[in-house]
Amino acid sequence: MPGDPLDDGPPLMTRRFTRGDLFEVRRSLADHVAGQGLTGTRAQDFVLAVHESMTNAIDHGGGSGQLQLWRTDRLLCCQISDKGPGMPDGRHDGFLDGCRLPDHDSVGGRGLWIIAQLSDVAHVVSGAGGTVVQIAVRLPG
Repeated sequence: MPGDPLDDGPPLMTRRFTRGDLFEVRRSLADHVAGQGLTGTRAQDFVLAVHESMTNAIDHGGGSGQLQLWRTDRLLCCQISDKGPGMPDGRHDGFLDGCRLPDHDSVGGRGLWIIAQLSDVAHVVSGAGGTVVQIAVRLPG
C-alpha cells in the first residue's frame, strides 16, 4: 500500500480469516514462507509472530481479519489488518522496536512484545477504523 513502511511487492498470499481458519492459514503461510527460502527457526518465528497478530485481530479487532504476504528484495513481509475499534490509547502506533515486556502481574499485553521479538521489523497503525500490523524478516542471502 502506498505510504506503508514496508514496500509492497506482488502478493504471494492474501486471505481473510476468522478463528476457525487459524490452523489452515498458519499451515498455508508456513508453506509460502518455505517457498521463499526462509526455513528453520527463523521461519517458525515469523509464522508464530504472524499467528500472534492474527489472534490479536480476532480477539480485539472484531473477530476476523485479513492477511497479505509479499516479498521485497531482502524482506519477507506480512500485513494483518482488522476493522475493529483500534487500540484504546494508541500507544503502539509506529515501529515496535522499543516495545517493552509488560509486568509479570499484567493480564495480557504480551502479543505485540512477542511480535517485536520474533521479527526484524514490526510496525503498527491503529485507529477508529481498525488496526494494521506489518511484520517482516530478512531473507537469507
